[in-house]
Order: sequence, then structure tokens, then C-alpha cells
Amino acid sequence: MKCIYLITAMILLTGYSSNCSAQIKETAQLAALSPTLLVIYSSELENYQKNHFLISTIGYMGSYMVLDSKWKAALLTLGLGATKELLIDGLMGRGEPLWNDMMWNSLGVGQGVVFTFTLDF
Repeated sequence: MKCIYLITAMILLTGYSSNCSAQIKETAQLAALSPTLLVIYSSELENYQKNHFLISTIGYMGSYMVLDSKWKAALLTLGLGATKELLIDGLMGRGEPLWNDMMWNSLGVGQGVVFTFTLDF
């Protein structure tokens, strides 16, 4: 909760200066990535949930750099997550395909989409 107050204060403080558009952009990017830190340091989540979130976020950002399209990168990353669930967990029997895993994949992609929108800010 302290992190949210700090980010809000940073946004408000940088918003009052007329010549600090670079600082506002960097603050927005930091605010967009702060949920990733909350997921990493959360003691309530299982490791596999953190892995699905972080790999989806990193996978989205990597595919965004290659494809240069937010929506194509999001579809590719979600498609890879769904393929992993169906092929590796379902057909190969190395686990159980869970909707919970796809939820964490979707949250990771959403995190990446929010961050790439801040790049255009």
C-alpha cells in the first residue's frame, strides 16, 4: 500500500512542473511496472503463479519489440500461453491445464499492454 501512495505522490509532484514531460513519462512507466514488483515480493502467491505472470509480461514485451504492434504481441503471447497449457500440461501429461494459469497469463499480458501504452504517453 505504501508503494501506491509513493507512486501517486510522484505523479502529482511531477505534474506541477511545466517543463518536466520526460519525468512524467518515466513516472508513468514506473507506475505501470509497479504491480510486477508487488507480484514478485508477494508471499501469498504460489511460485507457478508468479512464473506465469512474469513470463507472460516478459514474453509480451519481447514480442512487442519484434512485432511493433500491441495487439499482435498480446495475441501471440496469449496464444503461446494457451498452447503451453493444452500441449504440455494437457496432452503430454506434465501437469494439469488450469484456467487459473491462463488468468495469470492474461494478467501478465495486461501488465505489458499497460506499460507499452505508457511508452506513447
